[in-house]
Amino acid sequence: MKKMNESKCQKLGFMYLLIALLCVLSSGSLYPGTRLSENWSSPGFQSNLINIRNSNGKLYAYIVLLFNENPHFVNLVQEDSISLKMMQKENFHIIEYKNYLKSIKNPRLKGLAEKMLAISTSPERFSKKSLLLIENILSKHNVILRFSKDKSVDNQRIVLDYCIFGKKKPVNIVHPLFNVKEKIYNIQPLIYYDEFSTSNSTFYFDMIYINPEEVQNDYIIAKNILKGKSVNTMFFVGARVSDDIKFCLRHAFNGIKTIKKEIWKMFEIHEITHKILNNHYNFFDQVTGEELALVSTIYSNPYLGLSVLYSYLDYSAINPHRIAAMNYIRFIANRRGQLEIIDNPSLLKNISVSEITALTKEHFNSLIKSIK
Repeated sequence: MKKMNESKCQKLGFMYLLIALLCVLSSGSLYPGTRLSENWSSPGFQSNLINIRNSNGKLYAYIVLLFNENPHFVNLVQEDSISLKMMQKENFHIIEYKNYLKSIKNPRLKGLAEKMLAISTSPERFSKKSLLLIENILSKHNVILRFSKDKSVDNQRIVLDYCIFGKKKPVNIVHPLFNVKEKIYNIQPLIYYDEFSTSNSTFYFDMIYINPEEVQNDYIIAKNILKGKSVNTMFFVGARVSDDIKFCLRHAFNGIKTIKKEIWKMFEIHEITHKILNNHYNFFDQVTGEELALVSTIYSNPYLGLSVLYSYLDYSAINPHRIAAMNYIRFIANRRGQLEIIDNPSLLKNISVSEITALTKEHFNSLIKSIK
């Protein structure tokens, strides 16, 4: 009996352990999470309830219960529906899942839910191809998951690498410097998750997370600067809005109406850079990763990228973002024989766009050679 309870505790802790790992390993964010604008907001408990208390949300909650023995989301759907006392029963997760099946009125949804029970209890019936098909069907119900086989047990039971309630959309931009086509999705969670509140990068190889509130925050700053409004109380990419940042944003969006689209693209390029480094180069060094991501954004949109660089320089802590920015500055200063740029990075923004672009590409190529 003792062994059984220990096993339950381990499974119940799976989701929380995964979240903790994500928070630790998600180091590739454009924002390092050091500062937030005062107009920042985050999804509240009430919005969680609104989003999850529908048929798709309920399906998601019970899938998490079935595979991970985690009742948290089921209890969000209906408060205290699974008590601690109920969790002491053997196979409580299967019992409660079968009770859920009885409550489903929609025949198609019920068939999908029954298939999930079969995957959990009779994994040998499902091929890799059939599991992939079910993953695609589930995504239409806002259940984003990936199956894998746990080979550590004799029956090779099927487990979930991840399970998220949300939407995923393919990232369609082409990386400006890498000649690599990477199939990446932007995940848009419908409920609050710790791992998505701390970073834009995710632990998952094929997904990034662009926080719409971060994009909106930076968009408002850029728009206000162009209109001559005060931004003294706001933070761009987590930093105070300096005169250098204002200069760069004015030049980045001079005559451009699609400001938000460009800022969103900047986030995508940054995160895709990290994914390509991780997936294709098996490279995870934080400083060089941030440097390549920064270089990629500067090459794509020089003044917008430089505004990010000036933000990184303002960070009080010595972190990978700030070190990456200084490394880039040293490269430009040495390459131009203008070492005063190191002590006065403001001089960087006065270099012509064509020269910045050429030097940035040269620096990118030198960094790639060093990691191959």
